[in-house]
Amino acid sequence: MPRITEVSGAKGFGGVFMQRPELWQAFRFHYGTLWEYSTLDPLTKDLCRLKSAHLNGCRF
Repeated sequence: MPRITEVSGAKGFGGVFMQRPELWQAFRFHYGTLWEYSTLDPLTKDLCRLKSAHLNGCRF
């Protein structure tokens, strides 16, 4: 359960981020650039995602 109210119609991470749509757009741009144009192989990218989720206590 987030500590910040979600915007109706959007759940979880995106719902909280939609409080500031300009930040959400900037995040999506930078995140997409990082994962799409990276020179890392797909396995290493997935391991980075899993490690990040684990360090941040994400259940998914």
